[in-house]
Amino acid sequence: MDARGQLIRDVLEAMGGLEYAVRQRVEEIFVICLNGYEVQERCTEIVEAGERKDYLNMYLATLRVEGRSEGTLDQYRLRISQMLGFLGKSAEDITVYDLRYFLACYRRARKVSNSTLDNIRRCLKAFFSWLSAEGHIDRNPAAALKPIQQLKAIKKEYSQVELEKIRNACQNKRDIALIEMLYATGARVSEISGLDVQDVDFENLEVKVLGKGNKERVVYITERCAMYLQEYLTSRTDCESSLFVSTRAPHGRVCKPGIERILRELGKRAGVRNVHPHRYRRTLATNLINRGCNIQDVQQILGHADISTTQLYYVYNRNVVKTAYRKYAA
Repeated sequence: MDARGQLIRDVLEAMGGLEYAVRQRVEEIFVICLNGYEVQERCTEIVEAGERKDYLNMYLATLRVEGRSEGTLDQYRLRISQMLGFLGKSAEDITVYDLRYFLACYRRARKVSNSTLDNIRRCLKAFFSWLSAEGHIDRNPAAALKPIQQLKAIKKEYSQVELEKIRNACQNKRDIALIEMLYATGARVSEISGLDVQDVDFENLEVKVLGKGNKERVVYITERCAMYLQEYLTSRTDCESSLFVSTRAPHGRVCKPGIERILRELGKRAGVRNVHPHRYRRTLATNLINRGCNIQDVQQILGHADISTTQLYYVYNRNVVKTAYRKYAA
């Protein structure tokens, strides 16, 4: 059977359950419509891995020079490798239809959300944009990939009751100092885990953090946060320079996964759902803006390069909006 006949048979089988007369009619339409086309099976022979690796490694090296985090590099490496391995083609031969096919198959096989699929699309688009800009390919096949629509679910901040429940669930000085630090600074969990004791200026209530792209910035803490931090540091008997350390010897630095685990355990004890470090960041942004803080100032506090990112981090209080409307629309 030729490729045209195989294609028609595969489509009819995929449609399944058709009555004989309907099946005959559909087959007839396919034969007529495909008559003017040459149909051949795409070659899926795997290209040499070295050729693919060169482009990928060159791209990752570029991102590393630009200061991207290792976590970001790992995500790009994973997504691009998945695409190249699935298509089995060199980057120069990949078309927009190949990319759409990969994304469609990935969604069907992994049952991922539109949000996850759109993140993959952005990784691929960034990779092919770089290839095009560097002159490695003549045309950018990802240029025509449109954003994948997704439900804009509102991610809630902590309520005051939830914050208090989590505080009450803390069983040691480190944990309460940690959650107060997360809320007071609005810093990323990776920024918090990387802090040393010397980074905290208790006199001026400031903290020096190293953010994305190795950019250093100053964030601020409240007097309440400073009090809990000092109580925690005074209680320590180790000689570690890290700000937050394990409660067990040898008292090493608490890294990102460790902080996330601490928060999950606190959430279980407190009876609060969805407790994670990033939610403190969102809570601070929401509270600052709802209490009258300028969004540009919040942008600087959170360390966002683009203010549109900051706008995704807070949820307007409906009562605040209503009051503003009554005040200015009357």
